[in-house]
Amino acid sequence: MAILFIVNPKLKTGRKEKLRKAIDEIFPEEDYSFFDDYVRNFPIKELEKYHHFVAVGGDGTVYRTVNLMMKTKARRFSLIPAGSGNDFARTLGLKGEPVEILKAVKAAAPRAMDLGRWNDRYFLNIASVGLDADVNALNTSANKEIGSISYSLKLFDAVKNYRFRKIHLEGYREEEWTLFTFGNGGYYGGGFPIFKKADPFSGNLLFLGAGRSRLSYVIPFLICLFIGRDHLFQKDMVRKTISSMEFELLEEANINLDGENFYERGPVRVEILPGEIQYIGPLTDKRA
Repeated sequence: MAILFIVNPKLKTGRKEKLRKAIDEIFPEEDYSFFDDYVRNFPIKELEKYHHFVAVGGDGTVYRTVNLMMKTKARRFSLIPAGSGNDFARTLGLKGEPVEILKAVKAAAPRAMDLGRWNDRYFLNIASVGLDADVNALNTSANKEIGSISYSLKLFDAVKNYRFRKIHLEGYREEEWTLFTFGNGGYYGGGFPIFKKADPFSGNLLFLGAGRSRLSYVIPFLICLFIGRDHLFQKDMVRKTISSMEFELLEEANINLDGENFYERGPVRVEILPGEIQYIGPLTDKRA
């Protein structure tokens, strides 16, 4: 069996070469593949020979790696943060040079970690439909080169052109939503702490829904979210800890899963799969 390193194809050549050299030194006895092309080009028939998948990049690379891995029986997953946002890496407390994190991966024992599912797609960090998904869609790779400030700049464009997402959630009169967001991880948008209490080892998902009136106060609302004072905006806002949720997108909507966007309408089931994957890598003292 072998390790498959899925590397962000936009990673600079010098960083790729340094990483490949480090892999040779740290995993001298391991059979591995270093794939730095787009995941859609990976030969599916070769997947079964890999028992351990390693994402080298940001949240988009995490999404593509996990969804590729879930086509197999393998469940061992590691993350080497090397992207523009690295939001799921923040939740895990991953810091430092990729070479040092590789060494920690080599020494670590597997630990069961939760995985989110949106219908037939998987996510490790955040799933959302609404204003935040639109901001992510507007924030192209070129914009992300300037760092997390690019998300803030695109927020104003998204607010200016926003159409409320029409979503039917059983038991709620509200059908027009500004935010409709699920978290297995705690951050998105290059470090915005949408779910400060998120724990991908807890067996639960966190949910935040904000109705129509939140758009009128979106900037102060987001500031209060950032500083943990969102209780000041209780009207048409929902926070819940869930294991699953079913709802219906009443019209086609832009969806964001770990920084990747697609469009969907109709019935949706979002759920947490407790302990579905085996995380191999360092954790902060708080999570170890």
